[in-house]
Amino acid sequence: MKPLTAEVAVIGAGTAGCFAANLLDEAGIECLLIEKSRGIGGRCSRRRIARQDSNHFGIDLGAPEFSLRKASHPLLKEKIESWVKRGYLTTWTKRASHFDGHKRDIKIRTSHCGSPSMSSWHNKVAGHINILTQSKVKTIERSSNQWSLYDEQHQLLAITKQVIITSPPEQAIDLLNTVDDFSYSERLPIESLPQYVCAIGFQSPLNLQADAYESGHGVLFRAVRENSKPDRNCPIPLQEIWVLHSTHEWAHAQHHADSQVAAIKLTQSFCQHFDVKMAPHTLTSHYWRMARHKPVVQAHQTFIWDKTLKLGCCGDWLASGGTIGALNSALALHQTIMGE
Repeated sequence: MKPLTAEVAVIGAGTAGCFAANLLDEAGIECLLIEKSRGIGGRCSRRRIARQDSNHFGIDLGAPEFSLRKASHPLLKEKIESWVKRGYLTTWTKRASHFDGHKRDIKIRTSHCGSPSMSSWHNKVAGHINILTQSKVKTIERSSNQWSLYDEQHQLLAITKQVIITSPPEQAIDLLNTVDDFSYSERLPIESLPQYVCAIGFQSPLNLQADAYESGHGVLFRAVRENSKPDRNCPIPLQEIWVLHSTHEWAHAQHHADSQVAAIKLTQSFCQHFDVKMAPHTLTSHYWRMARHKPVVQAHQTFIWDKTLKLGCCGDWLASGGTIGALNSALALHQTIMGE
């Protein structure tokens, strides 16, 4: 296969990677997205579920939302507002509470989510950019002021002038360690925080007062009423769908157990906590081996960039974490590159 060429290769097509590629593309810089999975979105992924009528519907199994109030730059706020106007994002007004809270503790919260899914937002932002999927970059080598990117079989995937790595830090370290002159690799975090997630459906609505619960439970980190989000519908005969996210501590204690086994335990914890007697339908489950990372403490910047090598990193783990952290990090790196 003939290697692809571009001005910039962006490794990883999650939130940071898609946004970085989008910004560079708008600035007239040719980009190539390289993603090891089948599609883009990263931890904002959607799982397709088969229905009895042979059609499919999707469920967000990763990040369910993000809040505009954590956007650190006016330009990012403008970007998010433009995505809302274009229909890429929708506003989700929900009733939120804690697992150990009472009815009087329910608050009305507003956030943004992709429409009709979190991954569809990524496709609308970066779907037009040249992308190479199901390709894992294993080695990067620099020669004659250009980068050569190789896969696990040491086949040459691409040749570019600049490289931006948006992979999780463990994978970023593996790549950066192949570059002798790069000086940041030891500062990256290596501790990943795993998480189990599952979706369960009920044939009758549950009498729960909130649409989202967080905090105050040893097993459950978050529970989201999926059909309370905009543009989400329940397939017949289901009337309600909940997505359950485990705590990172509980997931770590499972020692990489099968996601279906973990889903049973998550479902039992949910039903016991809310005294749900109705039998749920387990729709799907997933194990995020690297769901979240402890953010790197950076004194002045939320990204890494070597202007001599034209090599850098951005991602949620370099900023405040989560989807908004990934966006903040990608924007900051882009502004540095464009300002050189």
